[in-house]
Amino acid sequence: MEAHLTSPHKVYEEETCHGKHTVSVDWCSYHVDSNSNKLLVGGIGNAWMNDTPEPSVGYKIGPRSSQVAELIAVYQAILTAVHHQLNELVIITDSDYVRNEFVERLINWKNRGMLCANNRPLKHAKLIQSIGDLVTSNEMTIYW
Repeated sequence: MEAHLTSPHKVYEEETCHGKHTVSVDWCSYHVDSNSNKLLVGGIGNAWMNDTPEPSVGYKIGPRSSQVAELIAVYQAILTAVHHQLNELVIITDSDYVRNEFVERLINWKNRGMLCANNRPLKHAKLIQSIGDLVTSNEMTIYW
């Protein structure tokens, strides 16, 4: 019999999350013209609220899609939380894609070996798995 996995990723609830360390993550991915070529440029920003473990920061991440950039912003926020030994974190994101990957789908992806229904690898599987592993290995709870 397979053990039932519970997720350390939770849906935000005001009364549960009030006063917890909070970070707002966002991304930017756009094209610029350079010598008649369109180049993809990406960046992320993390803005820490309330008891700020670090000042708000931005990072250049090179050419990345919007989904990858949003995932990298989340990864960086969780790394910062780990560095400050936080075991709970509220992540504010405007990306339903990212939030749903962790709140609704991650356990199913893991149970299926990070494969889609057609047995093809999940897009961004390594990054999603890395974020999930970072959270579980540090015994964190993330509220989305």
